[in-house]
Amino acid sequence: MKKILLLLVLITASSELFSQQQRYIRDELLVPLRSGQGSQYRIVHKGLISGTAVTVLETNDDKSYSRVKTRRGTEGWIQSQYLSDQPAGRDLLKIANKNIAKLEEGNKQLKQQLQETEQQERSASKQLTDITERNNSTSKELDDIKALSANAIQLNADNQRILEENQMLINKVEVLSTDNQRLNDNNDSDSFLNGAFAVLIGVMITLMVPRLWPKKSTDWA
Repeated sequence: MKKILLLLVLITASSELFSQQQRYIRDELLVPLRSGQGSQYRIVHKGLISGTAVTVLETNDDKSYSRVKTRRGTEGWIQSQYLSDQPAGRDLLKIANKNIAKLEEGNKQLKQQLQETEQQERSASKQLTDITERNNSTSKELDDIKALSANAIQLNADNQRILEENQMLINKVEVLSTDNQRLNDNNDSDSFLNGAFAVLIGVMITLMVPRLWPKKSTDWA
C-alpha cells in the first residue's frame, strides 16, 4: 500500500513539474510550427498533432504566439491558443488506464497478501489450539503422576508398617515357640516322673501284696 501511495505522489509531482515546463497541442488538430510570429513565416514543421508535448521557450508581449521546442529539438512559433496545460484527452485516458492497471495490480497484490495473512492467522490459531490441548494433556499427565507418586508413597508407608507388624509377629511366634518347647520339655519330665512313680508303686504293690495275703494251711505240717 505504501508503494502505491508513493507511486501516486510521484505521478502527481511529475505532472506538476511537466505542467511548469511543457505545454500540449490541444484538440484534434495539426498545428503548423513556423519560423516567426505569423502565418507569413516559413513552416518549419508541417503540423504537430494534438497531445504533442513541447517546451515553451518564450512568449510574445501580447501572448498570442509562443516559441516552443519539440522533443526532437525542432524550434518554432505557434499560436498560444493551441497550447494547453493538460495533455490530450486520449493521452490522459491512457495515463489513467495505466494508473488504474497499476492500482488494480496493487489491489490484487494486497488481496493476495491479505489472504496469506489470514491463512497464516488460521495456521497460528490452529497451532495455538494444538499447543493448548497438548498443555492440558501434559497437565493431566502431571496430575496423574502426582497422584501415582502420592499412592506410591502411601503404599511404601503401608508396606513398611506391614513389615514392622510382620517382624513383631515373627518375634511373637519365636517367643511362643520357645514357650511351647519349654512346656513340651516340662511335659516330658512330668511324664517320665509319672512313669517312674507308677513303676515304683507297682514294685511296692508287688512286694507288699504277698505279705498281706493270708497263708494257706497245708497237710504237710
